[in-house]
Amino acid sequence: MTLMQSVCKTIVTIDILFLLLLGFSYPYLESGTGSYVVAQLTLAPVVLTFVASLVILHLEWDPFSRSAVDS
Repeated sequence: MTLMQSVCKTIVTIDILFLLLLGFSYPYLESGTGSYVVAQLTLAPVVLTFVASLVILHLEWDPFSRSAVDS
């Protein structure tokens, strides 16, 4: 397992934790409050990093490999 795959797996784990916490908190948030806005704004980067990490893991992309540096 490369360093990039280890980092991506860690990021996916953290993102799942954040998504679970956000999912459990949404029923208790009232629309229009500051907490609701913060939860909405938190969702965007969490989903983006989750999807990006899954794509990197699926493609097995390693930008720091020796072959990527040589070409």
